[in-house]
Amino acid sequence: MKNKLNKYNANFTAGGLLLNEFKAISEILLSDDFLVKLREEEETNKTIGIATMSARKRIIAEIKRRYFIAPKGFWNYFVQWNEHEMKFGLLFLCFKAYPLILDIHIEVALKKFQTGNTLNAYDVQMRLDEIASIDEFVAKWSSQTLEKLNVQYRKAIKDAGIYDGQNLIKPHRIPSTFWQYFEEIDESWFLTACFIKN
Repeated sequence: MKNKLNKYNANFTAGGLLLNEFKAISEILLSDDFLVKLREEEETNKTIGIATMSARKRIIAEIKRRYFIAPKGFWNYFVQWNEHEMKFGLLFLCFKAYPLILDIHIEVALKKFQTGNTLNAYDVQMRLDEIASIDEFVAKWSSQTLEKLNVQYRKAIKDAGIYDGQNLIKPHRIPSTFWQYFEEIDESWFLTACFIKN
């Protein structure tokens, strides 16, 4: 039971893809002193531009979570991608960093895409309720937390470009070389998650 309790967390409520934040610290992402420079950024707010220290600490904690879960060499690719590609790269990290978000995506969005494409808040809420019914840790979360996760999840897939607010859609304007990268690093599940492969 302990592993199950540790599997899910609500940290995704801190922010969706965090595209602007990751773009702002792109030099830090490639630095050998990543943690030192990120700590400096937390103190000085020179490039990230998050007004309050508490909000900055929360966002930076999530940046670190995603930074360390990224495959080797990921950030070298990331800084060279265009904005559309960056969004998908960040969605990939969200799926890897937050098992709850991946669960919702696979159990709700992927199934919905295969059977008719529509997705709404109620669909996501049903899955969250299902998880809460079998996971006592999630069951203790407030309705506000669950609502925020629901909103942030749908916003993230919309920002990435696989959801238009009503329908799930295949990505547009993304070259096949981009998707090949994920196949080369043995993460081809991500192509299925983005409706590229069945």
